[in-house]
Amino acid sequence: MKTLVSILGLLFFASVAVAQADSITISGTLRGLNNNKLSISWTGNDTKNGYVSVQGKGDYFSARVPSQRMPAVARLSISWPKEDIRSSQMPVPPFNFFLLDKNITLKGDATALWEIKLEGDLQNELYNGLLQKAAATTGRYRALMDQLSDQTVKRLPADSVKLHQGIMNAYRENTKMEKAFVAANPDAFASVFLLSRMANSYGADEYIAAWETLKPTYKDTPTGLAVGKIVEKLSVTKSGTPVFTFERVNKEGNKISTETLKGRTYIIDFWGSWCGPCRASHPHLKELYKKYKSKGFEIVAIAQERGKTLEESRSSWSRAIQEDGINWIHILNQDGIEKQNIVKTFNVNAFPTKILVGADGRIITRTTSGASDAIDKALEKIYGF
Repeated sequence: MKTLVSILGLLFFASVAVAQADSITISGTLRGLNNNKLSISWTGNDTKNGYVSVQGKGDYFSARVPSQRMPAVARLSISWPKEDIRSSQMPVPPFNFFLLDKNITLKGDATALWEIKLEGDLQNELYNGLLQKAAATTGRYRALMDQLSDQTVKRLPADSVKLHQGIMNAYRENTKMEKAFVAANPDAFASVFLLSRMANSYGADEYIAAWETLKPTYKDTPTGLAVGKIVEKLSVTKSGTPVFTFERVNKEGNKISTETLKGRTYIIDFWGSWCGPCRASHPHLKELYKKYKSKGFEIVAIAQERGKTLEESRSSWSRAIQEDGINWIHILNQDGIEKQNIVKTFNVNAFPTKILVGADGRIITRTTSGASDAIDKALEKIYGF
């Protein structure tokens, strides 16, 4: 009987040891956690989603999660009571890190997760070094976003544009740091992870090139495979591809088409009056227009409006054009959409999207959001200044 008990005891402790070897501990102290619940979610190497929720003990927490053979993206977030969240405050975004095979320790502020300092494996520490470098800019970005989300403040259109420009400037600063990290760390999982979130921050060819420079180590992870699919989609409009044909009547009633634009270099700007980042990009577009218009350069703005009727869309569209003082070619996608949906033709699913077309009718570059300077560089190369 004693022998049987001994054997069962050994088996129990062996199973516990195996279970512990198959998991890691995520723990730390977050100032202001104040006994609130904390959750960690992830997508494992097997592509299955995992989730664990733990109760904070004061400002301390500890959780066991499965270890991973290859780095897997994880997200840490805090469940705040409704009374602790100001109506004017944006939700604190999750803290991203990677699960692997070593324990991880976190220290920081529960209300500013982007400032967290992490100790663990090399892949995490590489990425956390970037987060620490970008913390001040991220904090400025968050403060501006809180201002933007404050519905109690009434702003003039010009003030809203200025606020959006401040947000975009902070976004561009962080994007510049992230791109530099990707270029300097081709063998880091963090570079694959960053590219999975940054398709809108590169020109299409720039993004493809960044992906191709990475080493193959992590390209077969779920995150890497997702980036591969983005690259595949972007390849359709990469440099040298003939521009998709379109034809429409502009704001003044004149026919505009790929044929009428032949021989000219032009930007197709997909935007909307409702889109803050779109309108925040207008001052820079005006600079480009003034700089190159005498050389035959043109801008074709294609607006996607949200009016319930065509008249409502025309009204918001015309008002935004007047408010922003953007005097180039304007097309309303809804006006004639039954014949051709130009937004769909160009596979635009994020605004603003800008496509630079050369005088030969071929795409030079494509960008989404205002974080890439690929169009500026291309125009400087074309015109020599």
